[in-house]
Amino acid sequence: MLVASCVEPQPQTLTLPTAADQDKKVRQAMVEFNEARFQEECAAIDLAVVQTGLPSDILPGGVLLQHGTTAPAMQEGLNGWQASRGDRVHWVWESYTLDGSPLTSGSDEFDVERGAVPRAFHEAAKSLGHDVEADVWSPSVSAFGVRGVPGEIPPFTPVRLHVRQTRSVEDTAWWGAVQRGVLDEAFWLKNAVQSMKGQGQPDEVSEGVWAHVYSEHNRPVEPKQNVLLRIRTATLDASMERETQMEWKVGTQDQLVPALEQALSSLPSAHTLTIWCTSAMAFGDQGSPEAGIAPHTPLRFEVEVVL
Repeated sequence: MLVASCVEPQPQTLTLPTAADQDKKVRQAMVEFNEARFQEECAAIDLAVVQTGLPSDILPGGVLLQHGTTAPAMQEGLNGWQASRGDRVHWVWESYTLDGSPLTSGSDEFDVERGAVPRAFHEAAKSLGHDVEADVWSPSVSAFGVRGVPGEIPPFTPVRLHVRQTRSVEDTAWWGAVQRGVLDEAFWLKNAVQSMKGQGQPDEVSEGVWAHVYSEHNRPVEPKQNVLLRIRTATLDASMERETQMEWKVGTQDQLVPALEQALSSLPSAHTLTIWCTSAMAFGDQGSPEAGIAPHTPLRFEVEVVL
């Protein structure tokens, strides 16, 4: 007879957590840690915003928006415009800690909800129009995140961004409105030349004419002096470009379009320069069909003055 109690017990398998279980616990701990940090940052932002005494809008991602000033001279065609998905906007921004210490600044042009910029940029852009300023308060997760900006913004830093948003001159909707005569060309051109990168700051020669000089002759040209002009004419949307050259007796009227005549007369030492102008200072509301220039077309002239 066998006695059950005398049966030797079988060894039991020791159950240890799997690697997947361990990873799951780590991820859960990180979620809880990040959620707690997020709530702390949001509470700190709420306190800082209350202290400003100004109202704010609540946006996704823990972002708060305080509207600032709007340019008073909004032109027909831009009234009521507000950025939406796919619109291209330009941001000039400065970043600060919640207590007001400056961090860094930047200039970004991006497509709303598509560009590679922080989420706070996209969320705020959709609530802003053209030529407006605002303060954007954001927890780190919606701003510069766990990495921050090396040497400028520490990791996990909630920030206040002071921004100025303009509708990018690269937004094709502008161009259509200009050529239909809906949008004032001078207003659009001013935004265009001031937003261009790498050009320096163009000077306004006269109403509707802007110029930037790259190089100069040792001495200015004299009235009635003969010069050779090498001119590259282009539309600002790059749909047309052509090169010409001609001789010009300095100061002779009605040989050049008004923009070229005014700019070259005002800048007698210029050797190479770029001139931007409204259609009124070039080919007007009739355009130049033979040259492929449509009515109401602002132009860019790249000019070399050869003595």
